Amino acid sequence: VVKTNLQIDSDVAHSVDRSVFFARDIPSSERYKVTTPPLLQLVFGDCIDVSGTVSIPEVNKKDYKDETSTLYRFPYREYLAKDDVYKLIRVKNTTYSRECIPLAHYQKIELFFMKQKERLTNILLREYEQPYAGLVAGVLVAGKGLMDKKTLDMFKRTSLSHVVVLSGTNVSIVILCVTKIIEILFFWKKENSFYIECLQKGMVLICIWMFVLLTGGGAPIYRAAASAFVGMILFKDKTSQVYALTITVFVLTIINPFQTLYDPSFHLTCCATYGLILFSKPIQVWMHLYMSKVLPRWLQEIVAVTLATQVFVFPYLVYMTGSFSSMFLVSNMLVLPMIPMIMFLGFLTLVGSATGFELLLDASVWVNNLLLKFVFRIVKTLSQVPYGYIQMKTSTSIFVLVSYSILLTIIIYYTSRRRPPSLC
Repeated sequence: VVKTNLQIDSDVAHSVDRSVFFARDIPSSERYKVTTPPLLQLVFGDCIDVSGTVSIPEVNKKDYKDETSTLYRFPYREYLAKDDVYKLIRVKNTTYSRECIPLAHYQKIELFFMKQKERLTNILLREYEQPYAGLVAGVLVAGKGLMDKKTLDMFKRTSLSHVVVLSGTNVSIVILCVTKIIEILFFWKKENSFYIECLQKGMVLICIWMFVLLTGGGAPIYRAAASAFVGMILFKDKTSQVYALTITVFVLTIINPFQTLYDPSFHLTCCATYGLILFSKPIQVWMHLYMSKVLPRWLQEIVAVTLATQVFVFPYLVYMTGSFSSMFLVSNMLVLPMIPMIMFLGFLTLVGSATGFELLLDASVWVNNLLLKFVFRIVKTLSQVPYGYIQMKTSTSIFVLVSYSILLTIIIYYTSRRRPPSLC
């Protein structure tokens, strides 16, 4: 048990039973992951006197005789090391402290954006009922912290966990919207010069960084933003996507090797992106040839993208969790098209509240509630389907991985020998 003085230097994740954040020990400058009771409304920059138990992150040893365990051993120490954290504190008593180090200029900017995040989150929590508010706020600014464990488990069982967290998908949507707006602003330039192009990219990057600050960051958001920076600065439109992604991963590894080597979410992102680049077009061509009379073109694209991302994600999930959702294709086909619309209507809700435009506020909330009810009804129904979520023993996981690897190798070998026809 220790008593010390800490200064919070990250966003604070509040939940019903606890608050979790990173904080730096003022006397020693050592950084901790802190868990406190949900008694104080702590924010970035606050200084607190705490008493609690200090521990070192445990490393779970793999028991190969235990059939219920997974093949994957989560490297918790290395995972926290990416944030310069090597110790944990579970706090029993907390009080505000007067001994506090003044915030630096960049920290004051972070604090300003975090206060705006809290204000926007409170607006969404006021206008929408739970659990709908948790999803709307989650995909816009807050992440999954506002959703209860039961709801998160439903999304997990239907392979939709990536929907409820802030990730590269959200950054991609922001980039797309900002890019379109900037193109409209520069409509008078039919042919962009080098300087105009640099100005446009600079405006996009500034907007991305503002979004990162507004959401409080987090590893997936920082990675997506860093990837956008690297992509816009180093690569041109005709650059090979595989080459660009590989260089981006290499750059991110140099910046923070712990993040790329030991963060499972980063591994899943790479698996999904490589699968999307390599397999989405061949799958789409195949569907156009054999499924064009059954599925419309837009639905073929969704199916192709979903299947392509699962090519490498599926074996990694089996390795990491020993489970998978057999409902992944149906759930993604039905829910993913709704998410951009939910984000847009949530944004209109914020605009309507900020401007006092009641008609816009009420209309956006009403329409968004219809979409949210549809999404939650689908998720709840699919999560209850028998054998919709399959949990495997260790020996079964090994058999599935070996069989899948052989099958995938055979498919890639034979399809690579045949030149696929064009979609046109």
